[in-house]
Amino acid sequence: NLPNVTLVDLQGMSIQELTSGGLVAGGETHELDDIVFATGFDNLTGALGAMHIEGRNGVTLKQAWSVGPRSYLGLMVHGFPNMFVVTGPGSPSVISNVVASIEQHVEWITDCLKHVKSSEESTIEPLSESQEAWGKVVSKTAEGSAFTLNCKSWYRGSNVPGKKTGGFPLYIGGLNVYKKLCNDIAAKGYEGFQIK
Repeated sequence: NLPNVTLVDLQGMSIQELTSGGLVAGGETHELDDIVFATGFDNLTGALGAMHIEGRNGVTLKQAWSVGPRSYLGLMVHGFPNMFVVTGPGSPSVISNVVASIEQHVEWITDCLKHVKSSEESTIEPLSESQEAWGKVVSKTAEGSAFTLNCKSWYRGSNVPGKKTGGFPLYIGGLNVYKKLCNDIAAKGYEGFQIK
């Protein structure tokens, strides 16, 4: 850091007060011009893992993802019927234009729900084998890319101590390719999903 920059590590303490000229943390006053809050961003799974999402047989999403996140298309997780995830692990998410990814996900999910309703069924869930196969596609697509080099990055979850990713967590084959894959699956009656 530059001599005029001070990092205040709040691990184990909190900001007690913001003042007109700085802040008070750990009983110490820090005069400052700017504050940069580095909150420990937990890519893809942090918010979902913090919620108590319980699937079939009482298994929580956090338990299901204890060795790394798994999904089918980054949209659904085996064992969690009717739970859709927008820009989740296994999708292009932040590797693409995330707004375009969100739009694609929401449109696909909307069409999927219409399909389930029109079939007069009430649940949809990815098959375990579909989820496993998709994980292999995601890994194979990332193989040899700069994303899979042995580097520390929030993409890989290395900013969260002890986080397990189970491989590179994002589909990097491109949003247009991903969109076509999703559309083909939908055109085949939502292949890889169980609707009942």
